[in-house]
Amino acid sequence: MNGDLITRKQFAAAILVSLLSPLLRLLPQTAVGFAGRGAWLSAVPAAVPLLILGLILSSFQRHMRPGEGMGGLLLRWLGPVAGRLVLVLYAGWFLLYGGFILRSGAERLVSTIYPSSGQFLFILVTILLCLLVALGDLRAAARMAVLMRGALIGALAVVLVFSIPNMEAEKLLPIGWQDAGPIALGALPLASVGAVSGCFSFLSGYVQPPENRRWLLGTMALLLALGGVITTAVICVFGPALAGTLTYPFFIMIRSISLWDLVPRIEAVVIAAWVGADFMLCSMLLRCAHEALRPVFSLPSPEGRAWTSLRGGRYLLWLEAAAVFGCSLLFDLSPWELRMWSDRYIPLCSDCFLYGGFLLLWLVTLPRRRKKNPAPAP
Repeated sequence: MNGDLITRKQFAAAILVSLLSPLLRLLPQTAVGFAGRGAWLSAVPAAVPLLILGLILSSFQRHMRPGEGMGGLLLRWLGPVAGRLVLVLYAGWFLLYGGFILRSGAERLVSTIYPSSGQFLFILVTILLCLLVALGDLRAAARMAVLMRGALIGALAVVLVFSIPNMEAEKLLPIGWQDAGPIALGALPLASVGAVSGCFSFLSGYVQPPENRRWLLGTMALLLALGGVITTAVICVFGPALAGTLTYPFFIMIRSISLWDLVPRIEAVVIAAWVGADFMLCSMLLRCAHEALRPVFSLPSPEGRAWTSLRGGRYLLWLEAAAVFGCSLLFDLSPWELRMWSDRYIPLCSDCFLYGGFLLLWLVTLPRRRKKNPAPAP
């Protein structure tokens, strides 16, 4: 049975690759806007809310039956009416968030690389590719994520190494006790990025049961480290004042590299990182939305069927992809308005669903958990 399931290592890789999408979008400019030169330390306090969220999700995980994800668990515990309403809300958020990811990714490429191109074709091609991945086995997507993780982290490492000659460490200082409050506020963007991992709890039914509660700690630590290193590098290159005002400071930092003719090649590497992370996150959000809606309509798992098959509720994946494409059109905004959504409204909505929503559900289901023992491990 476990041979047909995604391993925890593969699942962790899919989560990390997906989280690189909001990480590269929000950092470091948002954190620098809160914390100034102290933003490079904000990864430390960001670990606190992520640890709390991890404990909440672990509490839910212990009660999931074999092959069951967050969707099935919530339907069992909340009942047919409230459970279905909650699951539809989460599915709607996943689809809206996927649409925003497509639009923001297209705008980023057009504004930095292809200024004479439109966004429509890029969005259409991307959602079709995401649909192909969602229609396939989730195990194949997880194995692909393992390869992508090494490639994307390697790409970021290359950029950071070649940016070292342009860095000035003195731009990180001075830091005093008066900076503690701003540094804590600077943790908010990184905490919002890490919270996106909560979406993947809806896919738990396809993953091998965890051996312990600490299985995701390494991934979250690596995410925080990447956020801290990227923020540190950008501040060292541009200084806190300029880094907080630039729209894509990490990409601009690449163009300041002056080693031979490497800039075009490094730009291509970063573009691949951007597109790959957005692609993985959008594909996973399609499956998360499907797993939220599947218990609502009592549908079987879509795994193990031909990708052209519409049976067993697989037609929902096509409708979800159309919904994501439609949601992307809602964000046809000016660059300034899109940045406002990216920096403020989308992270706030995400935190409401993933921090606030899961905490509220944990409190509401507390009496139920006290009455029943956790489901035995398979």
